[in-house]
Amino acid sequence: MRLLTWGSILSLAALSPPALAEESRDFSRSDWIARNLDRVEFSGGVIPNGDWRGPAPQEILAAEAKIRARRTRRPRLVNSDLLVDEDHLQPGTQAEPYLHVNPFDPKHLVAGWQENRYADGGAQALNVAVSFNRGRTWTESILPGLTLVAGGPWQRASDPWVEFGPDGHVFFASLLFNESSPENAVGVSRSTDGGRTWEDPVETGWTPVDFNDKEALTVDTFPESPHYGNVYVAWDINVADATGQTVEAQDLVVARSTDGGTSYENPRRVRRGPTNIGAVPRVGPDGTLFLVWAGRRHSDTALWIYFSRSRNGGRGWSNPRVIARLATLGVPDIRSGDILPSFAVDPDSSDLYIVWQDARWTGVDQITFMASRDAGRTWSDPKLVSAAPADAPTFTTSVAVNGKGQVAVSYYSLQNDPQRSFLVDRYLRISNNGGESFGRAIRVTRQTFDIRFAAQARGFFLGDYVGLAGTRNQFHLLWVDTRRFSAALDRRQPDVWTARTR
Repeated sequence: MRLLTWGSILSLAALSPPALAEESRDFSRSDWIARNLDRVEFSGGVIPNGDWRGPAPQEILAAEAKIRARRTRRPRLVNSDLLVDEDHLQPGTQAEPYLHVNPFDPKHLVAGWQENRYADGGAQALNVAVSFNRGRTWTESILPGLTLVAGGPWQRASDPWVEFGPDGHVFFASLLFNESSPENAVGVSRSTDGGRTWEDPVETGWTPVDFNDKEALTVDTFPESPHYGNVYVAWDINVADATGQTVEAQDLVVARSTDGGTSYENPRRVRRGPTNIGAVPRVGPDGTLFLVWAGRRHSDTALWIYFSRSRNGGRGWSNPRVIARLATLGVPDIRSGDILPSFAVDPDSSDLYIVWQDARWTGVDQITFMASRDAGRTWSDPKLVSAAPADAPTFTTSVAVNGKGQVAVSYYSLQNDPQRSFLVDRYLRISNNGGESFGRAIRVTRQTFDIRFAAQARGFFLGDYVGLAGTRNQFHLLWVDTRRFSAALDRRQPDVWTARTR
C-alpha cells in the first residue's frame, strides 16, 4: 500500500539495553503482563481449554480439501525453518505475518513474521523475506541485530511490521524485550537495497520501567506531499506506577523520522487513557497522517475505535474521537487479535477504510467494515462484510486498496468446520465501488487446516494480524496455516503462505 519525553519514558537511541540479556534476574515479563491483564489490554485472545495441540480430525480435513480455491493463483510457501530448537520454545512455529508492496514497483514485495514463538510471549527471532518477481520466489533471512540468535542484545522480539519508503528503502518495526529483565524498546530496522541486507535497528522508545506494545509504522511515499519521505512509528506505552509493577494508563504515541530513518524524534503523545492499543498509522496523498486504534473511555469498560489525524507531519494531532463501538466477543480457544482494527487509505481518492471483528451481527465474531469519504470527518454506518454462516466465527481481518481503487478485505473463517471449532480457511472479498458492496467470498486456502497445530499464546495463535497489500491491479495475501507435515517434528506445523489475485 502507499501506504516529549515524559514520566519514565526515555526515547533516545543512545540509551541502549544491556549488551548481555541472558542471565536470570528477579523479574519475569510474562508474569508482569499476567498481573496487569485485568487492568489494560495487551492483545485479543482467550485461554484455551484442554489439550491445545490435539489430533487433527483427518476425515474432516480430507473432505474439506475437495473445496477448491478460485480466482487466486496457487498459494506458495514463503518460509523455511531457519532456527534450531531451544527449551520452552515452540520450534517450527511461524506466526503474525505482515506484507508490503513497493508502491513504485509492483514486482517488489517484502514480508516479515515471528519465528519460533514462545508460549508466554514473543519469539526467538523475526524473519524477513523479499521477492522481486511478484511473490513467485522469495529469499528469507533472520532480521539481524534484534535478538541474541541474530547478533542482537534482546531475548525476544514480536509484532513485525514492514513498509516501503522512497528509493526502494524498506523499514521493519519490531517490539524488543527481555523475559528476565524489564528493559524493552520499539526498534526500526532499515534496508537501503530493497530488503536484501539490513542495518541494526534504531530504538525509538527504550524504557526500563514501562512497557511498549503493538507498534506499527508507515512512510510518506507521495512525492507531492510536503512531508515526503517521513517515517512514522505508532505504539502504545503501558505506563507503570512508582513500583513498576502495576499499569496506571496506556499512552498512545507517535514518533517520526525526517531523515529517512537514520534517527527518530521523541514520541508525541496522542492520547492517554485506561486502554489504547492497536494503533495503525496511514498517510494520504496530501501528506495528512491518519491514526486508528482501539481504546476505552474513562467512564466505561466498553471498547471503541478511535481516530485522529495530523496535518503537519505528526507534530500535532486532532483531538482523538470515537467513531465506532467495538463489540467483539473473541473466538473460543483462539487468540485472534480480536480487538485490533485494520486500516487502509486509498492512494488516489484519500478514502479511508477500517475493518474489525464484531459480534453485533450474529452473536459470534464477524468482520465489520466502515468508510470515510472526507478525510475522517464523517464515517459510514458499520456494515457486515464477511460472508459466512451466522454461527461460523470469522477473525483476524485485513483491508487494503489497489491502484484501481478496489477495496479488499480478507479474514480467517471456521465456516468449513461442521463443529465451528478448529478447522480454518482464509477468505477474500473485493469491492469495485469503494466498499458500497462486495463480490462473493473467494476461498484462498486450497485445503482447510487445523489451527490446533499452530503456535500457542494464550490461545491457538496464527497472529494478531496478517498481510494484505494492493498493487496496481492485484492483491497479495500473506497468512499462516498448518497444512504441511513436518517429519522433524512428527506433526503438522504452522508456515507462512502467500497468494495473489488473478
